[in-house]
Amino acid sequence: MPPEKALSRPVLSTSDLNVHYGKVHAVQGVSLEVRAGEVVALLGANGAGKSSIIRSLVGLTPASGGRILLRDRRIDGLSSEVRSALGMAYVPEGRRVFGDLTVRDNLLMGAYLVKDRAKIEQQLEEVFGLFPGLRERHRQIAATLSGGEQQMLAIGRALVREPEVLILDEPSLGLAPVMIKVIYETLKRIRERGMTLLLAEQSAHIALKIADRAYVLETGRVTYESDAASLRSDPALRESYLGA
Repeated sequence: MPPEKALSRPVLSTSDLNVHYGKVHAVQGVSLEVRAGEVVALLGANGAGKSSIIRSLVGLTPASGGRILLRDRRIDGLSSEVRSALGMAYVPEGRRVFGDLTVRDNLLMGAYLVKDRAKIEQQLEEVFGLFPGLRERHRQIAATLSGGEQQMLAIGRALVREPEVLILDEPSLGLAPVMIKVIYETLKRIRERGMTLLLAEQSAHIALKIADRAYVLETGRVTYESDAASLRSDPALRESYLGA
């Protein structure tokens, strides 16, 4: 991690976060932090608790204990709409675009909190610069896009509001390898523009290519925390904590 990121205060953090689904203790005392300009990966197998953490962070699943802070403000008691207004944007697993709307209208749905029309148009241009294919298809109905194009659209929709933190849940899920490469190259470009990213991924080798740090999860607990370079370069660590 670059020294300036290590010294910066966390933009997003949790302390002893717990999530229950009835009697199921899905997230068990997880503490993590994401600093300004960092890419942090949540890694683990299906069912490890990655999505439960993400959904709790953005306000879709209530925390049953612990704290969530955005900058220095506690947000675990706030609605997802308020968290979004405070600077969080979420790209859900499975994309979930508005299938009966055009590409442009989907992007505009992401800007519903932005009142300045000129700012919205500026942000649309930023998104089209990142995803030229969306510009070409701006009048196309979203349901007719490929899975990879829908993932681009979901990311673009989140970026239109110019968030402080971009949170992505399994961005590579169900995509062809060539499209995964495109998506991750774009996320790298987004990171290079200074945006803070938190992403949950089952495919650790993909996420570690752009991550600064990683938390490895197993059955709702953090079992290992490291800079991503160590996990990338040490086969023993990868075997021990990721089974790869």
